[in-house]
Amino acid sequence: MTALDSVIATPRLVEIDRVDLSAPPAQVWQRVRHAALAHSPVARALFALRTLIDRSDTTARPPGGVHLDDLTSTPQRPGFQVLVDDPPREVVAGAIGQVWRLRIPFVHVDGADAFAAFAEPGYVKVAWAIRLSPLDEGSTHLELEVRVSATDDAAWRRFRRYFLLIGPASRYLRRSLLRALERELGRAEPGEDRPLAGDERLPDATRQLTHRIDIAATASEIWPWLVQMGCRRAGFYSIDALDNGGRRSAREIHPDLQGLAAGDVIPATPDGAGGFEVLELQAPHALVLGGLFDRALGRQVPFDAARPERFWHVTWAFALQPLDGRSTRLTVRVRGAFAESERWRARWVPVAHRIMQATQLRQLAARAEGRLPSDDWRDVVEGVGGAVRMAGAFLTPFLRGRRDRWGFDRASAARPLPGDELVPIPGWSWTHGIEIDAPPAAVWPWVAQIGADRGGFYSYQWLENLAGCGLRNAERVHPEWQVRPGGGMVLHPAVPAMPIAAIDSGRFFVAHAPASADAVAAGAPWVAASWLFLVEPLDRGRSRFVSRYRVACSDTLRTRLAFGPALVEPIGAEMDRRMLLGVKARAERRPPMAAAVR
Repeated sequence: MTALDSVIATPRLVEIDRVDLSAPPAQVWQRVRHAALAHSPVARALFALRTLIDRSDTTARPPGGVHLDDLTSTPQRPGFQVLVDDPPREVVAGAIGQVWRLRIPFVHVDGADAFAAFAEPGYVKVAWAIRLSPLDEGSTHLELEVRVSATDDAAWRRFRRYFLLIGPASRYLRRSLLRALERELGRAEPGEDRPLAGDERLPDATRQLTHRIDIAATASEIWPWLVQMGCRRAGFYSIDALDNGGRRSAREIHPDLQGLAAGDVIPATPDGAGGFEVLELQAPHALVLGGLFDRALGRQVPFDAARPERFWHVTWAFALQPLDGRSTRLTVRVRGAFAESERWRARWVPVAHRIMQATQLRQLAARAEGRLPSDDWRDVVEGVGGAVRMAGAFLTPFLRGRRDRWGFDRASAARPLPGDELVPIPGWSWTHGIEIDAPPAAVWPWVAQIGADRGGFYSYQWLENLAGCGLRNAERVHPEWQVRPGGGMVLHPAVPAMPIAAIDSGRFFVAHAPASADAVAAGAPWVAASWLFLVEPLDRGRSRFVSRYRVACSDTLRTRLAFGPALVEPIGAEMDRRMLLGVKARAERRPPMAAAVR
């Protein structure tokens, strides 16, 4: 935990800039914390961090230089102030205000605890920290982190619009500060030849490439992402079309992929047994992969076996070095030796590796730091395809009789099912089903976590998020999300949850939104709906997943438009069909476990 965590624990915006300086922490601390920063680029950039938001403050520009101690706030002159001073590790400054106004109304608070506790609506809290951690002897890692939170959603929306304008200038000034420190104190350059775990396993390597990235997460938080890598596993977080058969790399940590051991082989291709042999695991600090490949026979042999005549011999090492209590440096090194006959191939492999490796590190950092967007281009493409199908359904109301029984013949779709008594005479309904090549025990956990606040709906995620659902379809089963008696199923954050009316764990549950008795008695508009999710056993260890939705409403124009089939069915039926396919794909997925080289 950093000092900044105690000031803004749950930020809505986080931006971090980093630099390695060739000076010890004590010297760097003295420079950034106590020295006068007179007229230098450092002074201008650091002062801008204070005044960038306080644009109306034209009297606080001292001609002789700036100290961090100049950042003070009083009831008479509220503004930025030093909130935490933890020498020689971290200093935190912050302010509370309505920063989007021309003349900013700042709020004075007495210290870090009051800053963290402030909750009056209509304000944002801005804090930044300079954080130091030692690297090798005589060098220092410096982080400049900015965080912003808001006391309510309206203030956050105003800040976001403001930051679209001011954000680029803020980033430029922060980076100018770090560049000025580099010029003054020198940049510490990690040596390409610095020993790394796994180097000794290939002492005659003729090629070596090293990449590194600093990640705002602990080594223990990054490690599970590394362990689950592999084609047909969690992917490699790089260019999936090239190294994961086009399948999207995992966006969650998968517990079933964490059991890795030395001697296992991580698959490297969509099909075939070859891959990367696990040579060394030192959780959570080092993972060393490798491979010895017989190019003439097109097969992999054990890493320590005698080299074939045409060979590629490689190691791929991942080393995690904690920088402080929250950040970690991930260094990745690939080393290779190859037969003389393979020299032509060795000319282009490093070019491709640099691109793939850089992409992997960026994507891995985004995952470990929780910065992945809810939707990526695949979600958008799928959503556009779904929207096209919905448009087709709007234009073909005469085909509703086929859409309301997708996956069934008419007789099978009409059979009684649990929950029918909750809406005994529906105005309209659908019954959809899909056969799944997996037993009910494997299907039910996916079904039991359906809901916008849990596993999502496995449907067109981008379209649902356009409607404000704010969900991400789950990639794995979360036991804590399983439906339980007395709970509810959230369809949208702005709509009350549908209560769970009945549940037979492992078989079905029914969500039911009953009609308001008072509305019915008063002759006012009303609506009632039930939604059944049923898993049926079939022969040969297979299952059928059934979704039945039933709606009845009052006979008023408003309710018929809002809840009748004309508008709801083209959208709902297609989303439901996609949901069934999503459950099928997840339940039938059987990721390969790593196996030893034979």
